[in-house]
This record gives sequence, C-alpha cells and structure tokens, in this order.
Amino acid sequence: MMARYAIGLLTLIAAINTAAAEINTAAAAAVIDKPSVAPVFSGTSVIQVILSLAFVIVLIYAVAWYVRRLQLTTGATGQSMRVVSALSVGTREKVVLVQVGEEQLLLGVAPGRVNLLRQFDGVAIESKDASLRSSFAKILQDTKLSSPSSKPANRPENPDSKSTVSK
Repeated sequence: MMARYAIGLLTLIAAINTAAAEINTAAAAAVIDKPSVAPVFSGTSVIQVILSLAFVIVLIYAVAWYVRRLQLTTGATGQSMRVVSALSVGTREKVVLVQVGEEQLLLGVAPGRVNLLRQFDGVAIESKDASLRSSFAKILQDTKLSSPSSKPANRPENPDSKSTVSK
C-alpha cells in the first residue's frame, strides 16, 4: 500500500521535473541574445520546490489520516476481547483485567512479559463504562418520569439546592 503511494509520488515529481525542463528549454530558445548562463534561482525552480513541498506535506497528512482511520475501524469490529480495568503497580508494571468472552483474566504486564495471575469464570469487576451508562440511564429515566413540581422517589433531597453528580 505504501509502495503504491511512493511510486505515485515519484511519478508526480518526475512529471514536475519534465514540465520544468520543457519550460526552461522554451525560455532559452525564445531568448537568443542573452548568455546561456542560467540563474541560480529561477522562477520555475522556486515554484517547483514549493509545489513539491506542499505535495509532500499533504501526502503526510493523508497517510496519517488513513492510518488513524484504519486503526479505529479495526478496533471497532466487534472483538470479544477488551480491557476492563488497568492499575499501575510500578514504573513499568501494570495489573490488567481483560474481558474475553464470558470470562475475565487478571494479567500482570511488565516489559517483555505478560503473566496470568488469576482467571475468573464470570464477571469479577464490572466495566466502568457500563456502570456509568447504567447510572446515567437511571438519572435520565428519573427526570423523564418526574414532573417539575415533584422530586424523584429514589433521589435524596439536596438542602443547598445545588445539583450534585454521583460518581
């Protein structure tokens, strides 16, 4: 894939060089009285350099966008494995809880090695995202069911009349 982009880039640069050479020969043929010493910086060479640099910058941004998009789409293909929680226990060591299908694995991760610490058949710890979603859904449902004059049945009254968010 990258080779195709590199070949395209080289082809475009060769086409620009050919066009610049034709422009230089046409200009040299038109001016016969002038000496044949070419200036160090001609207008066509400056334009060629600017266009080449602009093309390379656009190409870098396009490749970065494509790689970022490729990583997002491959990660969201419905894999049944995900990290539930991670805890750093040292400068380069972590304990990671991974959900694989219906079971969870507690892994010790260090540079160059991964050790299985414990295997859980069911759900040992619920994901933070699921608990946040469920609490948000509960709050949303409570606000939909309650009218502005009545307070929800399962929410404590706040004497300061300031809203609080439970974590």
